[in-house]
Amino acid sequence: MAHETAVMDERVYDAHPRLKGVFTSVQHKVVGQRYMVTAFIFFLVGGLEALLLRTQLAQSDNDFLSAESYNELFTMHGTTMMFLFAIPFLEGLGTYLLPLQVGARDMPFPRYNAFNYWCYLGGGILLYSSFLVGMVPDTGWFAYVPLSGPEFADKSMDIWLFGLTLAEIAAVGAAIEIIVAVLKTRAPGMSLEKMPVFAWTMLSVAVLIIVAFVPLIVASVLLELDRTVGTAFFDPDAGGDPLLWQHLFWIFGHPEVYVMFLPGAAIISHVIPVHANQRLAAYPFVVVAVITTAIMSLGLWVHHMYVTGLPPLTLTFFTAASMSISLASGIQIFAWIATLWLGRPRFTVPMMFALAFIVTFVAGGITGVMVASAAFDSQVHDSYFVVAHFHYVIIGGLLFPIFAALYHWWPKFTGRMANPVAGHVSFWLIFLGFHITFFPMHLAGLWGMPRRVYTYDTYMGVEVVNLLSTIGAFVLALGVLIFTAALVYAWRRGPQAPRDPWGGDTLEWATDSPPSSSNWPTIPVVTDRHPQWSSGEPMSRSQRAMHEAFDRQPATFRATPLTSVLSAEPQGTLRLAEPTYWPAVPAAGILVIVLSLLTEVYWISAVGAAVMVAGFIGWSYRVETDNNETETAPIGGFPVEARGSRAIGWWAAWCAVAVLLVGVATIVLSALFLQVNSGSWTTQTLDAPVLTLGVGVAAGAGFAATRWGAARCVPEEHTATGARGTHLTAALASTIAGVIALVLLGAIWFGAGLDPTVHAYNSSVMLLLAIQALAVLFALGATVAAVIARLRQTRDLRPALVLQNASIMWLAVLLGWAMSWAATDLMPRVVI
Repeated sequence: MAHETAVMDERVYDAHPRLKGVFTSVQHKVVGQRYMVTAFIFFLVGGLEALLLRTQLAQSDNDFLSAESYNELFTMHGTTMMFLFAIPFLEGLGTYLLPLQVGARDMPFPRYNAFNYWCYLGGGILLYSSFLVGMVPDTGWFAYVPLSGPEFADKSMDIWLFGLTLAEIAAVGAAIEIIVAVLKTRAPGMSLEKMPVFAWTMLSVAVLIIVAFVPLIVASVLLELDRTVGTAFFDPDAGGDPLLWQHLFWIFGHPEVYVMFLPGAAIISHVIPVHANQRLAAYPFVVVAVITTAIMSLGLWVHHMYVTGLPPLTLTFFTAASMSISLASGIQIFAWIATLWLGRPRFTVPMMFALAFIVTFVAGGITGVMVASAAFDSQVHDSYFVVAHFHYVIIGGLLFPIFAALYHWWPKFTGRMANPVAGHVSFWLIFLGFHITFFPMHLAGLWGMPRRVYTYDTYMGVEVVNLLSTIGAFVLALGVLIFTAALVYAWRRGPQAPRDPWGGDTLEWATDSPPSSSNWPTIPVVTDRHPQWSSGEPMSRSQRAMHEAFDRQPATFRATPLTSVLSAEPQGTLRLAEPTYWPAVPAAGILVIVLSLLTEVYWISAVGAAVMVAGFIGWSYRVETDNNETETAPIGGFPVEARGSRAIGWWAAWCAVAVLLVGVATIVLSALFLQVNSGSWTTQTLDAPVLTLGVGVAAGAGFAATRWGAARCVPEEHTATGARGTHLTAALASTIAGVIALVLLGAIWFGAGLDPTVHAYNSSVMLLLAIQALAVLFALGATVAAVIARLRQTRDLRPALVLQNASIMWLAVLLGWAMSWAATDLMPRVVI
């Protein structure tokens, strides 16, 4: 029963109006919509670029585009679709939907969510500014070395690398948000076995992003250092290897295919049951298939490198792995077919796109098994057969599900119904146009047409199939145009949508269309995997207590429940962030730094760094202002602040540690790869044992100090104030330790006498020293946040929690130091 005093004001969840809200809004629905709209605009631009490419290839010896223009458009088309459309759109969909599906009022870190969007937008604008300055990248969206190196690529490649890195930083940040949201903000009772498939999938994909996308960021840094500083990571004459770029790129690139496919498949796992009015068949097997696919995708990158001269045993292993992953995908396909068979399908627009997905992806999967064979791949590699396979998998596995999702959830997004006639017309144009475009490419590839060429001779005999592909591309584009117009018209003038127009099964269909500012005035309690199709079971005592505690409460600030990871038992309360300008400030500072490096006006980077640091400090100050004493008292007995794994920051800190350690491990393994494969690797070591040990001791001291400070408080009494001196002492000690570590790293740097432009070993050592210094700076930043918390708060628990997060960051510094020491001193001695 709801409390009679429940008076929650929905206005506390509203964004600021008009122009102010553009820069201050942090609500997940607003940020998610921005992601999706921005990504879809990039999709339309990328599609226009594809039409220009197909027009050039419509006939032999065509001069519609020059070779240079073709390469530029080809590069930007691939970059746009892979980096600016696919992943950002899916993360935007997750940002919007996940809180609704798991029964939360927002994402766990709304301001960080907004910061990630600003980084993504800045990266996209930077990439397309290349057209304005006449320096459009032309090395392909894969940027293979040495064509992307300093010898062959101009400043346009630097624009590509910086823009790409900003977009990837945003993707990794969004992944951290998703992990914490799914694990800790689910509604009471939504245990793991009751989670929607979309939540399971986004959790798996978020982990995959951290493991796979960080190596791409590292690869971009290595290439940019080669281009600007003169390091030798990819220079074979100095111990480097161009093949390192391919390994790092495809360690990202092949998992990215599944980062796109798995959410697309999850969309289908929601659309088909709803529009067939049947529970998803074999739910446990589908979840296992999702997790298995995510794990296996990390071991398939050599699938793209069969013709690079790898040993036969390696080819055999990756052939088997590439074929085996199709089994996990097959489980999901059979589950969908069984659901259709058991249900009563309605051939709505979302269902039509879902069926098109199954047909198209199965066809792409068949050719995928073909190219998984090293023998067959060696015959069709770099031919249009691979182009056809790639688009069947990507468009079949991603675009059709996105179109299904838009029509399926458009009433929820906008409160308006999209026209079904326009939807069906657009579907058939898109479906037929797609197959007319890409099926003939299989034939063109088998008949010998190479990909990545801007023209071809008549004697090749592929003019007819190329003309057919071009016609299909324009039919496809017409379908997309009608689809887009239908959605825009529905948004502005479509008929009002009921709360649940499709008879959905998951929690988002229990909210208004569009959802209210708070999503859930009263937090739901979940007792079934399909809460909308089940009357449910009685609440437990703790579930009822949380349900009543959040029944239109609190009234003056934003909050959502925290629950346990496995069983979603009520544990505490998360105070959600208010709207503010601060997330946009450090993002702007980062963009200024990037622009200064591109223009080589280096003094401006100091201004950008100042803006970035000021933004983060102001952000931290605002956090502590929000977490004031009067609004951190327990809500209904559920604490707003808790220590250990019950603290939301604890999970975020460990995700940040994972990102840092994956980055360090990527550099270490890259050095090991060069050492093993280089014919001119040095036996030299850093040979600074005292200074190196000193860095480790300083990192350990920083960890010990912050850990000691975090332990000093009385968590049962949220107003306790007896540990102020201890916290400040711990912060001061860890700050001193950090400064000492930086000084020692500087002494090693200058004392080693290593020129990073001479040999790849020197480049690796200097980069590892730099990454250690960067890790120390991150840990110092966390320590500064603890100082701000201590100075702003009169009680103990909040500063102790921030010190706890800082101790985790110091532990990451210590682990990163150990890995770096192994690479700079141990491996050169033991690996020949």
